[in-house]
Amino acid sequence: MSKEKAPKRAKKQEKVELKPEYVQAQLETNLSQEILVKAKAELPKEKYVTPFKVAQKYGIKISTAKRLLKILAGEEVLVRAGGNRRAPIFSPR
Repeated sequence: MSKEKAPKRAKKQEKVELKPEYVQAQLETNLSQEILVKAKAELPKEKYVTPFKVAQKYGIKISTAKRLLKILAGEEVLVRAGGNRRAPIFSPR
């Protein structure tokens, strides 16, 4: 008597689509307009930019610095030059 195993069911994955307005609002949290304006003016002058350098320069958390760099890359002020998911490296456009 061999017991046959029932085939395992694949778990259903629900795709959740976020509205672009929600994503943009989420990215801009914890960022003051003052820091954003300073960063737009000063960061393109740097040879390269990392989240750690931005966090040290403006006195913000590294996670906030990553959000700031992502916003500036979206506005085409900076371009992603390398790195990995955890430590992206950006350069001026």
